[in-house]
Amino acid sequence: MTDLLGYLEIPLIQNMFAATVIACVLCGVIGTYVVVNRMVAVTGGIAHTTFGGVGFAYYLMSVFAVSWMTPMLGALLFSVVAAVVMVVCKRIDDLRDDTVIGSLWAVGMALGVVFMCYMDRSVLVPSSYESILFGNMLLIDSGKLYVMAIVSAAVLAVTLFFYRDLRILTFDPVHAKIAGINVTAMDLLLHVLIAVTCVMVANVVGIVMIMALMTIPAAVGNLFSKDMKGTMLLGTFYAVALSVLGLFLSLTMDTPPGATVVIVIGAVFVLMMIVRKAADRLG
Repeated sequence: MTDLLGYLEIPLIQNMFAATVIACVLCGVIGTYVVVNRMVAVTGGIAHTTFGGVGFAYYLMSVFAVSWMTPMLGALLFSVVAAVVMVVCKRIDDLRDDTVIGSLWAVGMALGVVFMCYMDRSVLVPSSYESILFGNMLLIDSGKLYVMAIVSAAVLAVTLFFYRDLRILTFDPVHAKIAGINVTAMDLLLHVLIAVTCVMVANVVGIVMIMALMTIPAAVGNLFSKDMKGTMLLGTFYAVALSVLGLFLSLTMDTPPGATVVIVIGAVFVLMMIVRKAADRLG
């Protein structure tokens, strides 16, 4: 216990906990839309496309000395473009959603590899593939934490402002049209919010495990509440509580923080599902 309290006095560890809480709050809110709208595949496609943006940023920074194009900004650029492409392609009858998602998923990852292959490593040493794909919370400095906080606050503010329209669109798109809501614009907004959230969450658990943090907490909230706000609140509480537990376990067992958080969240979700099924049968 003394060692754990000592860890909490280290600024990087404090940043790790703060960034995790920020990401969990975002996942509890935006993840609810992902789960209720069955957009898990969309989230996966956008999340993996961000790898292309990371590689693109490293390439511009090292070859053309574009210092302002940070990996986070590059990931944000690629994720938003992927979100826009998905919405546009949904309006084309001949294109299947899963085909577009799979294509963006694969091309985004491939572009990331190519860009990082051609970057000038004598000028800039990039983060390892492992830290990009699976996360490295100890790389979250104060500057990145402030950016996460500001962007996340903006995402939550926009979500709150358009909560009514997004809720109607989620449960009844036909009614949304009748009510005068611009369905295409709201759909685009939702995809962009998911894209921005993916980038923020990638800072915590990496690209590969974004879907776990985006979907499992909201799925748990949906188990115990059919109300949108209730699902968001329960999902946020679940994500924050178990993520903090996962971080403490990571510090105790010296395991990768991001992976440990995902394992804890997933394990408790499976346990809750088993208990829920057993209770239903007994009842």
